[in-house]
This record gives sequence, structure tokens and C-alpha cells, in this order.
Amino acid sequence: MIHRHGALPLGQPIMMVATAAAHRRAAFEAAEYLMDYLKSRAPFWKKEVTRSGAHWVEATPEDEDALSRW
Repeated sequence: MIHRHGALPLGQPIMMVATAAAHRRAAFEAAEYLMDYLKSRAPFWKKEVTRSGAHWVEATPEDEDALSRW
């Protein structure tokens, strides 16, 4: 897993997740789990800086629902 940090231009890639497994379904599910976890539990996940200031983006109900399936 690689997570870029610092000021990034809009539209730039910020995240890379790579997984490996004996079967592709398991690898894809592992990547999905990692992304669901990051979006709902990782404290560094997303800080947005706008003209009005900076704020941390909270997990959405959809993010929590996605994580709950694991």
C-alpha cells in the first residue's frame, strides 16, 4: 500500500494498493477490504484544503456500510 501525502494537484493519484493471492477473487477482495478500512478508520485518510481553510473529511455512512461487510 502506498499513500501519497502533502499538497497534491486535483485529479492526481493518491493511493495504490497491491495484493497477491492464489486466486484473483481473493486478491480483489483483499484490495477492497484495505480501501474500505482506510476510508473509514485511517486517521490520515483525507484532509482537504480549500480557500476557506482545511478540514478532515469524515467517513460517510456508505463508507461504514462498506466496512461492515468484512
